[in-house]
Amino acid sequence: MKTIYSILLALLFANCQAQTIVNINTQNRGNYSNKYFKDINNNFQNFEGTWENTTGNKTFRVIIWKEEKVALPKEENAFEDKLYGRFLIIQNAGTSSEVILHNSVKYYPQNNITTNWSLLGSALDSNVFGTYIMDTCANGGDGVIDGTAKMEITNFGSTPSTAHWTVKSVLQLQPGQSFSVPTDCILTKVN
Repeated sequence: MKTIYSILLALLFANCQAQTIVNINTQNRGNYSNKYFKDINNNFQNFEGTWENTTGNKTFRVIIWKEEKVALPKEENAFEDKLYGRFLIIQNAGTSSEVILHNSVKYYPQNNITTNWSLLGSALDSNVFGTYIMDTCANGGDGVIDGTAKMEITNFGSTPSTAHWTVKSVLQLQPGQSFSVPTDCILTKVN
């Protein structure tokens, strides 16, 4: 019995490979196997939190958070830090007549799936956050448009932070299609 345990233990250690921690900024270079692409420079912290833009009586609110050591699909023992986000569009935010017009977190009964994020990206440096956006409230609330979004901090080191937010569709928008999110605005970090 002791021999069996020794053999199993030897096989287990033979299959384990050391994981190397590397800066996430080097992710597009070389082999991904056995690597953890980590936010070593803490670039993500500049974007984490709640950001808002209010135009008239409508507030566009973006909530961004960091998840560490997310498994990379189709890669052996490879992980990375990621920034995730979601958004709300609110009428009369902060008042007694506040109404959430659009919430990117949605339940899809046909698949029995609830989304928990609509932004997925990475900070390119401490000033720029590039992300995939899935606008689950497009076309007046009942459509989905995929796009790319970019947040670029415009007053680095100042409080409150502000960022230029832009969005572009992945595919050409068809007649009647429109994003629910602003495609060009200034966001202010509120917490």
